[in-house]
Amino acid sequence: VSSRLQEAGAKVIGFCADLDQPDEEDIMDVKKKMAPCGVDTFIVDLKDDIAEMAFEVIKAQARYDGGYWNTTGLARAVTVRGLLDEMQRQGCTVLSHGATGRGNDQIRFERYTNVLSPGFKVYAPWRDP
Repeated sequence: VSSRLQEAGAKVIGFCADLDQPDEEDIMDVKKKMAPCGVDTFIVDLKDDIAEMAFEVIKAQARYDGGYWNTTGLARAVTVRGLLDEMQRQGCTVLSHGATGRGNDQIRFERYTNVLSPGFKVYAPWRDP
């Protein structure tokens, strides 16, 4: 996606939220993977933010139908809030996310961005034909 955006004339900067998830053995590998695309990538440490939110989830007993903890939506809120701060420092005006059309993440990224930074635009490349 980043290559396609660059070909279309967009200046692309990558941002990755470090929520301490086990997706990457070393979160810095994300920067290495993006380097061949010619994209500078910033890793934003949001581990403390997600930990604070986890305590709020527990206090509120926020569970999906009484089962698992309802953390996915909250993780998206923490991600957007934390990345928007860094994106604004870097002069960005558009948040482009990689969420596909199969679930709520597209809506979560867009709504959180619209609420937290109404002047920011949101672009979902997977919606383009």
